[in-house]
Amino acid sequence: MSRAVAHRGPDDAGVMTWPESADRSQTAFTHRRLSIIDLSSAGRQPMTTRNGRFTIVFNGEIYNYRALRRQLQKEGVRFGTDTDTEVLLCLYAQRGARSLESLQGMFTFAVRDNETGEVFAARDRLGIKPLYYYAGEGGFLFASEIRALLVSGLIPRVIDPVSLSSYLSFGAVQEPRTIIQDVRTLPPAHCLSVDAKGRINEVTRYWHLPQDKFNGARIEAIAETRRRLEESVELHLVADVPLGAFLSGGIDSCSIVSLMTRRSNQQVETFTVCFDEHEFSERELARQVAEKLGTRHTEIVLSEQDLLASLPQALAAIDQPTIDGINTWVVARATRAAGVTVALSGLGGDELFGGYPSFRRASRVQRFAAPISLLNAGTRRQVANLAMRLMGDSLRSQKAAAAIAAGGDLLSSYASMRGLFSKTTRQALLNSRHHNGCVVERDKDYNIPDETLALIGNGQTNGDVFNRISCYELSLYTANMLLRDTDAMSMAHALEVRVPLLDHKLLEWVYGLPGSMKIGRHPKTLLIEALGKDLPAEVLGQKKMGFALPFERWLRTALKPFVAEALEDARGVARAGLNPIAVADVRNRFGVGARSTSWSRVWGLAVLVDWCRRHKVEVAV
Repeated sequence: MSRAVAHRGPDDAGVMTWPESADRSQTAFTHRRLSIIDLSSAGRQPMTTRNGRFTIVFNGEIYNYRALRRQLQKEGVRFGTDTDTEVLLCLYAQRGARSLESLQGMFTFAVRDNETGEVFAARDRLGIKPLYYYAGEGGFLFASEIRALLVSGLIPRVIDPVSLSSYLSFGAVQEPRTIIQDVRTLPPAHCLSVDAKGRINEVTRYWHLPQDKFNGARIEAIAETRRRLEESVELHLVADVPLGAFLSGGIDSCSIVSLMTRRSNQQVETFTVCFDEHEFSERELARQVAEKLGTRHTEIVLSEQDLLASLPQALAAIDQPTIDGINTWVVARATRAAGVTVALSGLGGDELFGGYPSFRRASRVQRFAAPISLLNAGTRRQVANLAMRLMGDSLRSQKAAAAIAAGGDLLSSYASMRGLFSKTTRQALLNSRHHNGCVVERDKDYNIPDETLALIGNGQTNGDVFNRISCYELSLYTANMLLRDTDAMSMAHALEVRVPLLDHKLLEWVYGLPGSMKIGRHPKTLLIEALGKDLPAEVLGQKKMGFALPFERWLRTALKPFVAEALEDARGVARAGLNPIAVADVRNRFGVGARSTSWSRVWGLAVLVDWCRRHKVEVAV
């Protein structure tokens, strides 16, 4: 299991085992270290308290560890290292689960009480760092990647049918489920305890998105947002290794880099992915921003041929099937090759400050659907079918019809905008011979597992439309795709990616503001106003492009053989739980340029089949 995640921590490794107890149970902790703070061997994990009572394994960074260390020293705690790991360990030894309230950072960790044999594990508030676990006859296993659990030999390599449907709905499995049956993620902002026999005692949530609303003046909101942005970026610069930043032509990454240049005592290194396809490349804009901010800038030029040559490695790095992540793998490889160990990213800005089209579209859908919501479900479906016939079979008409059928339900409208395959197509793709009706689709078009709905309050979050969409983006899209893929694809190169815009103190403040203070004539109005003249003028007014590869074109050229090989493998398609005839239909529709089938649908199926073959995973027969 340790070797399976060696890429995450190439600098050091440690293992600790506890002998067989009276009930014949055994325990082992193992850790792979990427040295960021206190590079000496004193930071090796597993790490045990001076009195031998507690032992920890920890993944992530505690950005406020210096302040916590000073506080603990006043309480008489002595330290033997300069690591945040020891601070976290001693804090837990002093306060137990209450220690989570004091932590500012990204983390998953597990602590064993060596007197009782019990284990306590926790995950950060936004789910920036992953923790997967399995509780079964073989005991309790946990790891930072699913591949480590699979190689244990204690877990059946079987696809979870509910998760498969969830993947087809959104292009990523929704937490706390995973693609593997009986493997779960510890959800963001949760902790769990396990007894000495490996049985889970309880899983508890320790933090929620705030519901209090700000009633002060706009100028005060802007000033406090600025202060928290500065504080977050400054904390995220804590490291004993070289740092850099991902820089696109967008407002989020430019905001981070701008604040970094003000706070860093050395020249900031920035990295941008560029393409020959100019409509996808932000090369010129990123170059202008880098020159204005005075960064040492690296342009990573990626061609079709480059991607094709790297594809086997990139696909091997995927820890769960996903339609995203290849772009992060590419930029992370180049950033690490430049000697940088830590990179800051603007991830989270769109979700928090309202950069996605979903924020505006949802409001329009709500107004449009208000009269339709008065109709019964059967009549709404008839109206939706009529809209499809009038608008034609396109992705846009499919999403509009789903919103109409939902009758203005905000979560349904959001899910239809974020959806991959419609309910009808999902049902065709799922191989009924294997599923035998065990995937129960809802009346609504989306398919979000009940456990996932529970994490977001069954979709009934408090607040205005803006903040509810922000909640959905953070809880569904960000947690289940962006953060998961960023972690797996960056750590494949032993690169740590930090996300200052998802610092929980910044998030609590901005999320607690009314939506009217965050939305204006342009997306991310509050962020722009908070940064003022520090934000380069070049990025203002630019149409949002996003960090995307030109897959639409490449899937018709250089990547076409990969897709053909995966999706023409009828046995592989069936083992992945898919209907080969329906898969061929999706591929053919894309091939002839049908408006109803985008590149992401074909790519998503190919990645799923490839991942299942690579990890020898299949549906239960």
